[in-house]
Amino acid sequence: MRNIKLTIAYDGTDYHGWQFIQGNDVRTVQGCVIAAMEKLTGGTQEAGTFQVLGSSRTDAGVHALGQVASVWTDSTIPIEAFARALNANLPGDILVLDAEEAPEDFHPIRCTERKRYRYLIQDGPLPELFLRRYAWRMGKLTASRLDADAMAQAARYFLGTHDFSSMENIGSPRTSSVRTIFDVSVRRGISSPEAPFILPMVGSPEDFIEIEVEADGFLYNMVRNIAGTLMEVGRGRHPAQWVEEILASKSRDGAGPTAPPQGLYLLWIKFK
Repeated sequence: MRNIKLTIAYDGTDYHGWQFIQGNDVRTVQGCVIAAMEKLTGGTQEAGTFQVLGSSRTDAGVHALGQVASVWTDSTIPIEAFARALNANLPGDILVLDAEEAPEDFHPIRCTERKRYRYLIQDGPLPELFLRRYAWRMGKLTASRLDADAMAQAARYFLGTHDFSSMENIGSPRTSSVRTIFDVSVRRGISSPEAPFILPMVGSPEDFIEIEVEADGFLYNMVRNIAGTLMEVGRGRHPAQWVEEILASKSRDGAGPTAPPQGLYLLWIKFK
């Protein structure tokens, strides 16, 4: 058996998240990769001819630019042709960016060291016609633009090791709510300098706010709750120090709302 490491990008709009659960009749990204492997190899995961395991269990509607999965397989397809062969059997909103041979002991969950997510908010004067499925539109919640500088100040309170119970929704319990955030940033404008030329926009790149969070792990809906909490600061409802109070309370009830999934992107995963 070979252990093949896949780097995968996908538009999560039409998927019920990454994870495939046997018996659930819902469309998932992992389920599509499994189906593609079945077509490619003629085997099945149930029969043990291959196994697909992902590093991050992204939720329904969440996107990925750098999801990582491992495939244990007895396929003899050369590694240089593996991504191309798999893509030929995948739907157009899932793309294998890279395939490489991995050590036998590589495990996409146990070997994870850090992950980085981006959350995209749009608060321009007009809703974005073309990017409405890829950002949280704030027009219905605020009559003026969010204060990105205040949000950046508030974000600094998330840095370091904390009990993030106040940023965790019920639904996927963990043995510990303690996580370490290594970097968190808030900036106005889409960071890619090519954005005005490669993205169809009604407005401007300055109509967007990017929130990025890098940590050793994330609780259920943690990034979306961070985004919702920072949004409340950006609206002027709370000072930046409010975040410190929320973390100390360890209560989800006092924090901001859970931001919708379409603005969230898994950027990359680093391994030990």
